[in-house]
Amino acid sequence: MGTDEDLTKATKVALREMIDFLMKEKNLSHDDAYMLASVAADMEITQLVDGTKGVHSMIPKKIFTGKSAVGMGKSK
Repeated sequence: MGTDEDLTKATKVALREMIDFLMKEKNLSHDDAYMLASVAADMEITQLVDGTKGVHSMIPKKIFTGKSAVGMGKSK
């Protein structure tokens, strides 16, 4: 989670923390973590009471389960 009075700075902090998480916990290279975050991470904006903005960066856990949504529908 990134926090700052400046929303852009808070977003950058949240994204950097997401990339660090992906590198440490999922053993991705920096480039792979950056690419994954760029297509799969969702950023949620919150505002704290004191005017500081907060940004959460989240990524779906199902990305790492190895299950694909393709072909999960019923076939004829």
